[in-house]
Amino acid sequence: MEPRPLKRVDLLRHELKALRFILDHYHSKTLAPSSLPSYEDFQSEQGREIYTAIVEAPDRSSAEQRIRALDLDEVDVNSFLRLGGEHYHTYPALVRKRADAIRRGELKIEAA
Repeated sequence: MEPRPLKRVDLLRHELKALRFILDHYHSKTLAPSSLPSYEDFQSEQGREIYTAIVEAPDRSSAEQRIRALDLDEVDVNSFLRLGGEHYHTYPALVRKRADAIRRGELKIEAA
């Protein structure tokens, strides 16, 4: 029996948690670059835009400014930036794991 498709809203929610953790730790160098999911691991366009804003910024403050400037339909940017990511340490690995499963055809994303 094939597993149930992953709902887009759940996919985005988990990506946002991973991104919160990355935002909290990337520029402070407390996150090993090898533990980062790749750009391609993010399945949502919003996740990819936020990821790019974080990793291309020279520091956290610049990353937050870039994120504020994004026009994201499905993300409340102010809430995203207000939340802390310290409890989301497992989510970057989850994003990578799910992306691998999607690429192998073992996991599907629910059609919109």
